[in-house]
Amino acid sequence: MIDLHGDISIPFLKKSRFTGSYLGMRYQLEKAEREMTGPEPQTETVIRAVIWPEPYNFEVTPDEQKHSRDFPFDIDGLWAAVDWLNEEHEAGHF
Repeated sequence: MIDLHGDISIPFLKKSRFTGSYLGMRYQLEKAEREMTGPEPQTETVIRAVIWPEPYNFEVTPDEQKHSRDFPFDIDGLWAAVDWLNEEHEAGHF
């Protein structure tokens, strides 16, 4: 089980991405801007969680092997992202 309590924080994600691996699955959490639909173009800041299979790093892994999901850029969103990482690993979706 991926447990990042004490290893990651919102201030850390404001400045840098966080990468890791767990039993065959690599993952990355990073701050991202997502476009919102509406009458006027707007963006919102999110935590983007990305997973892909080992052994390669993010840059050399083909995009079709990566899966991602966005979460609110707050502490609840951070822990929801970690929960999603664990759910995806348990389901073998990497």
